[in-house]
Amino acid sequence: MQQLMQQQGIKPSKRTCTPGAIFIAAVFLILATAGTVWAGAWTMPAGKLYTRMAYSEYEAQRYFYEDGTTKAYAPNDVYKNKRRDFDYDEQTWSLYSEYGLMEGLTLIGSIDYKETEWTYQSTGRKMVDGQLVTFDSGVDKTAKASGVSDLKLGMRYRLLATDSGALSVQALYKSGEFYDEKDQNLATDIQLGDGQDDLEIRLQFGQSTYPLFPGYFNVEAGYKWRTQEYSDQFVYLIEAGMDLGKLVYVRTKLDGTESIGNGDDGPRGKFTEIDSNPYESDLGKLEITAGYKLSSRFALEASYFNELYGASTTKGETWSVALAATLF
Repeated sequence: MQQLMQQQGIKPSKRTCTPGAIFIAAVFLILATAGTVWAGAWTMPAGKLYTRMAYSEYEAQRYFYEDGTTKAYAPNDVYKNKRRDFDYDEQTWSLYSEYGLMEGLTLIGSIDYKETEWTYQSTGRKMVDGQLVTFDSGVDKTAKASGVSDLKLGMRYRLLATDSGALSVQALYKSGEFYDEKDQNLATDIQLGDGQDDLEIRLQFGQSTYPLFPGYFNVEAGYKWRTQEYSDQFVYLIEAGMDLGKLVYVRTKLDGTESIGNGDDGPRGKFTEIDSNPYESDLGKLEITAGYKLSSRFALEASYFNELYGASTTKGETWSVALAATLF
């Protein structure tokens, strides 16, 4: 969900490019390009295409407050001393691809389609002994949204290659063009992302562990410039994987973001989470994946993601299945 509930009161910015034009360009790029998700610092060989199609389900019933503690969701100061349960569900169909433009240079693209639903406990207030007291009305309210979410385009350039490792730099641009100009009813709709442009640059180092054992590790660190009200972020990733025989492989990642602290103050109002600032959110997420090689070109993957720590965002879990293919 990533800040969706807190920021519903934010008006989207206006842009000159049409969503249709960007969608056509994105689909063309992604279907005509590729790379390997677990390759980390390694670039694709020239002319090689890798693509990964995934379906995932995310559920959150807790919230990371500004100090990193987790609590049940509360909508504003009126209810801050009263537990108010919520359930956020998100289904995502994603397509990720990389393509080796030339030796040492890889083109990257990804796009998501989401269906989201946020059900929360309705509460009211009544006069008791001359004082207004909150109470449960016993009615659940639901907000929904569906559509194309963020588009990401980028490149990875290999700076250094050895017999068993690589050092690369990656630049990635993210756009929320597909959804940020919707005429939304903030009482019933959920925004599909933060509706802004990001530019991220990160340094990546990957090393094979062969012949010690058939595996690898990868470390990454970088900086994300965010537009509008949002704070820039330090981004980092630690990854390791290995083969378990000829057909099965596993990998794990710790993927995180840390706000720099230059975002605006958080919005106030009935759509705003208390004790949080959605413009300065942190998140650390653990991934565990197991894969099965159907052939030399195709593999099936099952993944589990757990949001271990964070600030000013939801805390949840994700289950995912994917089909990965290396073509050409």
